Amino acid sequence: MDLRYKARRNVSIYAADLIEHCIGCTIAIGSGSTVKILIDELTKKGIINKFRYISTSIDTTLYLRKAGARDIESGICPGDIDIYVDSADEIDLKLNLLKGGGGALFREKIAMLSSNRRIIIADETKLVERLGSTRAVPLEVEIYAINYVLREIERLGYKVKYRETEGKLGPLISDNGNVLIDVCTGPIEDPVSIDKLLKNIEGVITTGIFPYMDYEVVIGRLSGAIDILKR
Repeated sequence: MDLRYKARRNVSIYAADLIEHCIGCTIAIGSGSTVKILIDELTKKGIINKFRYISTSIDTTLYLRKAGARDIESGICPGDIDIYVDSADEIDLKLNLLKGGGGALFREKIAMLSSNRRIIIADETKLVERLGSTRAVPLEVEIYAINYVLREIERLGYKVKYRETEGKLGPLISDNGNVLIDVCTGPIEDPVSIDKLLKNIEGVITTGIFPYMDYEVVIGRLSGAIDILKR
């Protein structure tokens, strides 16, 4: 077992232990490989069917069903969720998040905003001084507006490209039927301002910057330790 996987498993076990005390609650689940480790841990505990799940992606829904979960909502997000659990692509010194590497940024943002408690689990390699240091900023864009959005972003001085994937020609389409693009901002000094700047472009549905929510960040260290950080 490599150190990064072990760190991600440690934080997943920590989150599963927290969730175990909330039997019968509504749990929103994000997307990605760390979230799948969490689902595996809930299965090992024998409590996978003790919750109502709000899924943020088709991929997560399929993985939950494969694990044996039955009560899964993946259509309309309810307005009052007990706990939201997810990972992140980058976490800066002020605990702002960059998310959307899996393409589920809009649904993840809505589910997070709708939740009473928010828990982010990640290994220490996701910690950066500033967002945008290692990853581009994902945007979900209405298809009809894509050319206009690309032009406006380039006018701001940023490089931008379609999100592409193997096995499919053309840009990657989100579960909502929108285009996913990546904006190369470089290190971001003010995530709130950049988030607003990009969202002010007509046709941009949302960005992968999560700069304004209260959450607990659980960091798995490669040494095996766990740090709990709060905004």
